[in-house]
Amino acid sequence: MKWKKERPYMLFLVPAVLVYSVFLILPMLLSFYYALTDWDGLAVDMNFIGLRNFTYMFQDEGFRIAIRNTLIFVVMDIVIQNLLGLAFALLLECKIKTKNLLRAFYFIPVIMAPIVVSFIWTYLYRYDGGLFNTLLGFLGIGSVDYIGNPQYAIYFVILSEIWQWFSYRMIIYVAGLKNIPGELYEAAHMDGAGKIKSFFHVTVPMLIPSISINVMLCTIGALKQFDIVFTMTQGGPGYATEVITTKIYREAFSNMDMGYGTAIGVVLFAFILVVTILQNRFFNSREVEI
Repeated sequence: MKWKKERPYMLFLVPAVLVYSVFLILPMLLSFYYALTDWDGLAVDMNFIGLRNFTYMFQDEGFRIAIRNTLIFVVMDIVIQNLLGLAFALLLECKIKTKNLLRAFYFIPVIMAPIVVSFIWTYLYRYDGGLFNTLLGFLGIGSVDYIGNPQYAIYFVILSEIWQWFSYRMIIYVAGLKNIPGELYEAAHMDGAGKIKSFFHVTVPMLIPSISINVMLCTIGALKQFDIVFTMTQGGPGYATEVITTKIYREAFSNMDMGYGTAIGVVLFAFILVVTILQNRFFNSREVEI
């Protein structure tokens, strides 16, 4: 009887479920099959080759470089974005008259399209006539090829992405700081704790939920990063800024090896799933201890 009463309401879910299944679930399931073939993305016929695509990854130098650059992306994103986000959040919690205006100002990069951010920073990094090199010229210092030198191009690309998203971390930390009861700081002060001890023994433990969310978002965002890298360098010079997502694009659409590109995508999916589960367990255990 209960099911009959709720059936009319369940029918409203059918269009959404169909769209979700056709455009997400079905392609995801098909990708697991394509990863086991040599499909070029156009041919009607495809040959089943088993795990050959996955075994080839370990021999592919480009894939190893993409993994290394992606891990650099993840580490720098987690560390720098969270440090900057927390620092600016603490600054905005001070008694500043214009803090609401500053919050809006800092949040501007987040609402920009990644391609716009890429064009802005490509201009700033430009070897001839770029803003940074123009300023260096005024100081009598020679120009630097920021994203053209394979030794450090990846780091400057990552800094561009950090500039766009650190204020998003800041907003999450601001929300977390507002949820910390003032009585905890008063109790810490009565126990003789100074500002530094209060920060590490009160603020940081109470911000564990915010830290957990930010670390997870940073990790997933870095693993899926494509727009800024592709627009600024297309993975170059050479493979210096190649990440997993640009490697997938290169193999699937430039080299017309959809099977191998899909196999890399499956590995990325599995890696994100495992990392997310491990991070959840780690931070959930810390929340229980609090």
